[in-house]
Amino acid sequence: MKRLSSLKILLISVLCASLITSAALVLINASTPAVVLHHDATYYLPGQNNNCLWILRLDSDVRDLLGDSSEIRIGIPEAEKRGYLGGRIEVGESHTLILAFNPPQAPASRAPIILTAAYGDSQLPIKHVRFRWNQSSLVTVVMFRNRLECLASRAMK
Repeated sequence: MKRLSSLKILLISVLCASLITSAALVLINASTPAVVLHHDATYYLPGQNNNCLWILRLDSDVRDLLGDSSEIRIGIPEAEKRGYLGGRIEVGESHTLILAFNPPQAPASRAPIILTAAYGDSQLPIKHVRFRWNQSSLVTVVMFRNRLECLASRAMK
């Protein structure tokens, strides 16, 4: 009889530990901020000729959390044999993204180009976003998650 009650206590203890672990995992997953940009997605940039051959890739997911960031690579894989432009995307205050990169053949002492984009009204993860230099409409970089949407955007111009 004593053996049966110790087995019940063991099973109840395992059940309680499982419930506590499950509840903790649910709470952690519920409190994780949404993904703004996926690291496994390819983002397309219209580029100088609006041919959407430029791509942007991230090293890690960027979440809707102030200061969250990822290293990026920008380039044209089919055409550019010298590599890519390196940079960084970071989440700023008030639902903004900050894109920073060095232009090709720029000296190391030169400050990077910094563009910002607001994504507050966008559905996450972002499907397209427009980065601007100093909130200007003159210098912009548009980023699309789908190459067909990128190509369609040049038809609207």
